Amino acid sequence: MNGSHSMPIPSDIQLQIPGNLSFFAVLLIASFLLHIIFVNITIALASGAVVFEGIGMRKKSSFYDRIAQIFSYHASIHKSIAVVLGVGPLLLISVLYTQYFYSSTILIGKAWLSIIILLISAFLLLYAYKFLWDKLENKKMFHLAIGIAATLILLFVPLIFIVNVVSMLYPEKWIRANGFFHSLFYYPQIWQRYFHFILASFAGGGLYAALFYTWKMRRQKKKKPDYQEDKLDHFIRRLGVKATIWITFIQFVAGALVLFSLEREIKLLYMGGDWLSTILLISSLIATFILLLFLYMADSKDSHRAFMGALISFVIVLGLMGWMRHEVREAYLKPHIENNPRTVELPLVKAKQDN
Repeated sequence: MNGSHSMPIPSDIQLQIPGNLSFFAVLLIASFLLHIIFVNITIALASGAVVFEGIGMRKKSSFYDRIAQIFSYHASIHKSIAVVLGVGPLLLISVLYTQYFYSSTILIGKAWLSIIILLISAFLLLYAYKFLWDKLENKKMFHLAIGIAATLILLFVPLIFIVNVVSMLYPEKWIRANGFFHSLFYYPQIWQRYFHFILASFAGGGLYAALFYTWKMRRQKKKKPDYQEDKLDHFIRRLGVKATIWITFIQFVAGALVLFSLEREIKLLYMGGDWLSTILLISSLIATFILLLFLYMADSKDSHRAFMGALISFVIVLGLMGWMRHEVREAYLKPHIENNPRTVELPLVKAKQDN
């Protein structure tokens, strides 16, 4: 640790960072965005499955039950991809922010280690929820309970990650931190980021449903029509469009709450204090409105150009959001990194150069 009791930042390990920092930063942003897309889809579709199964039970409707079953299939597939793609950003953030990420991880050590058990439990429950659909047809309450248990775990795990990545931004607060549950209300931004993330998950899941079923319906035109399947596909696509549009409008409020939860000097960077940060924020807002417009056109006019426009707009919005997230982290940690520099050269090599 350094000499200050109020700033317990450990010295960086004496291993050289094996590459260019800017290159690793780009890899971190890109790999995180790939990971988080599938996390969002998994959470949204698992939640949607239990909601629609509940609606199907209440209305005694096989139509809603079938929608729930479809969502459970998609959630089961995407959760595996999400885990695999999570390895890259976890390794990269450990390399680029070693002193901060490992310190914040240790401060919530038990909760962090519990992620393994929680994810294994969630995955087993999701598999049971998916494969026991027909076998538990006469025990729907029990089957629904399995899905709810899996979904609640999936909704809880991101909170552990958010506490970790937020606490690493506040080394000055580490000295009084007292575990995961204390951190939930000790650090700023936690709940604002969490609700922003959950809304983003539901909007992302809706967008996935809208784009996937738009693509599927276009392919189905070349095949023999199936009225029941076409009805399901059309319903899910419209549901995805409406969910994406309405939740995104709520996201503007949630995003504003995240912005205003930042430290004053960081917040002002996005309000004219720094040209890059301000342009990123304005560009992301414009790109989001364009995405919603293309999505509406793709649904109402069945336009291939609008579909491609929505897809491209989504990629742009995602990239801008990831870039802004990185800039916020850099702005918070910049003064700490200047006082506690990374090991970018091997000590032996540096000593030879000095001689």
